Amino acid sequence: MTVLVADYVHATGEHCASTALRNLMSHEGTDLSEGMVFGLASGLGFFYLEGESLSPTRMFHGRTLTLENDFGLNTGVPLEDRVEPDDDRAWQALRVSIDDGRPVLVSTDNFYLGYHETTSHFPGHRCVVVGYDDDAEMVLIADRKFDEYQRCSYDELRRARNATDFLMPCSNQYGVRTGKLELGVPIETAIRRALRRNAQHMLLPEAEYPAGIPAMRTLASEFAGWREAEDWSWAARFGYQVVIKRGAGGKFFRSLYADFLREAAQHVPEIGEALPAARMQAIADRWCDLAALLKDQSDRKDCDPELFVEAGWVVADLATAEESFFSDALRVCEGFNSTA
Repeated sequence: MTVLVADYVHATGEHCASTALRNLMSHEGTDLSEGMVFGLASGLGFFYLEGESLSPTRMFHGRTLTLENDFGLNTGVPLEDRVEPDDDRAWQALRVSIDDGRPVLVSTDNFYLGYHETTSHFPGHRCVVVGYDDDAEMVLIADRKFDEYQRCSYDELRRARNATDFLMPCSNQYGVRTGKLELGVPIETAIRRALRRNAQHMLLPEAEYPAGIPAMRTLASEFAGWREAEDWSWAARFGYQVVIKRGAGGKFFRSLYADFLREAAQHVPEIGEALPAARMQAIADRWCDLAALLKDQSDRKDCDPELFVEAGWVVADLATAEESFFSDALRVCEGFNSTA
């Protein structure tokens, strides 16, 4: 027998986490656009990782790793990310929630979810479990780019949530709610909090990994050295994909943030005056210039070192542009009252 959350409406979207959060909020009566959700989660970010145990050995990404938690902190929505080291306890917590009619936001490595049909690992992919079937030992999942619920086995989900054969397990991370999913503060307050927190993430990162503007400058200085990597082609291909594909909203999440700014200005006019959405949209377009260089590189049989040099110049320009944007954002935030 299938146990299924009633009346859950899955709508596809641009990014896995912001799509899932938007749909979860809508399920409980609060309708927000995906751009607004992404912005309220202070989701715009940057991090850069390198290491021989990674695949590719050099990679970067354009969102924060604290997006889901920050959504709750900024909005007062009673949703918190937690990890559960024990697989059995994680599974039982999920079942209890589904039995109670509450869908569950989970973190996965989609390499282990068969319906994704991918050969590369991508831990941190967010989706929503909406049902399970003990007879078939299958779960039903609402996943960003699929119109219909997807089915995967209990074993697939277990591995996707906490695979021990990959160096970056998801540790059974999932969203724990402590009440109805609704805004706990006025949306104007949530917007102000979110803008300030996002500016701090970019300008004053406190992450345990290279993040924010400093990490962008590191990448800019190191890009030329990518030509020495044995997997230079895969690194270039992955870089292109995380800007244009892989749930990045088409333009490295920056176009999603521009959508947020357009809506935010309707609630907080100071944002529209000082931080026009067109400014972030121009940054988004510049990231596409980087993606084009990396795609060109990855399509070549032999590495063209000058393409990596040019990529470094583009990222250096982007670091300057984003530092200027978020410095202005902090100045705007200084004018907000204490309730923000």
